[in-house]
Amino acid sequence: MSTLKASVAQRNIVALAVFAFFRGTGVSIFMTLFPLYMVDLGYQVADVGTIATLSSIPCIALLPLIGILIDWIGRKPIATLTGLTMIVALLTLSFTSFYPLLVLAYAFYFFSFIAGQPSRSALLADSIDEQLGTAFTKTFIPFHIARTIVPFFAGYLAEIYGYGPIFLYSSFFVAAGTSFFAFYSVEPARRKREKISLMKELKESLILERNLLRVYLFAIIDRFAWQLWFPLLNAHFKKGLEMSDSEVGFLSSVMSGTLFTTALFSGKIVDRIGSIKSLCISESLGILTALSLIVIPSKFFAVIPQILVGLSFSLWIPAYNVMIANYSSQEKRGKAYSKMNVFRTAISIPAPQIGGYFYDAVWFATPFLLSIVLMVTNISIIWYRKRRKS
Repeated sequence: MSTLKASVAQRNIVALAVFAFFRGTGVSIFMTLFPLYMVDLGYQVADVGTIATLSSIPCIALLPLIGILIDWIGRKPIATLTGLTMIVALLTLSFTSFYPLLVLAYAFYFFSFIAGQPSRSALLADSIDEQLGTAFTKTFIPFHIARTIVPFFAGYLAEIYGYGPIFLYSSFFVAAGTSFFAFYSVEPARRKREKISLMKELKESLILERNLLRVYLFAIIDRFAWQLWFPLLNAHFKKGLEMSDSEVGFLSSVMSGTLFTTALFSGKIVDRIGSIKSLCISESLGILTALSLIVIPSKFFAVIPQILVGLSFSLWIPAYNVMIANYSSQEKRGKAYSKMNVFRTAISIPAPQIGGYFYDAVWFATPFLLSIVLMVTNISIIWYRKRRKS
């Protein structure tokens, strides 16, 4: 790696890591308190799933265009934009309980997630030549440090001061991190691309490469399986297990604490054994998580599934990002990340609503059981691809 590129790499790792900490604070408060806020307003678990479903539709419709813009105008501007949408999401929740605006707030949050991941990942992948798994780990550890510290205090403070002030002050915090990232990060030098029409780019962004069909299928099934219950988990803890806001916040802290304490090892594991094996291990941990939520539905043992989720995510994040970076060229990397997110997110749109319906109308364990079946299927798909490639 040249001296100049090494300098850019180091600068962007710092910028992304600092941004991740401030962003992690906002995401922690949103993910921890939003379902609790909904339940507090009198909504059912299924209503939380409905909002997650409705808000994802416009975001997914925009994602192919976002992938093109990441490659056309740069990774940094889009990453900065996603910080701004996270700020708007938190500000919206700070002053309203009106259902359509709750949907809008979740849409801004969801856009920040699905557009932020490809833009930040492409920025980092363009900056680094080797040990990409370790580099990804360095930039998401601060995010999960924040997610370890913040949820417990957010739940505790929400019990004292209410939800509005917590959402408001967290928006200021995210604004500080977004500003730092915008001024400190550097857009990496990239090869010039041939001019191509927007319509052709959009068409390409919706075409699946035949040699990657199993990878797409794995990502789609993985997303659907987790979305059946993960967006509803805090609502399950509060309503199903009758836990307080501070107890739910503590569990969120346990999950993220597990993730960040194992993250550096996970990045090295991905670099050592490869992304496919790492994804299989991550999915296996997901199966154990869903199983534990069925077998031990008790607030006293709820820490066990949270630890398992943390371990699973710790491996999945670097493995998923490395897998896409390895299968994509630099000039189309933004579109590659976005394309994968388009298909896996679009098909999983109804999953939270389906999970919420089965939770309320059939049996609380139904979404977890469905998730287990899908994850078992998924491991066989990606492992078969690895054996065939070998």
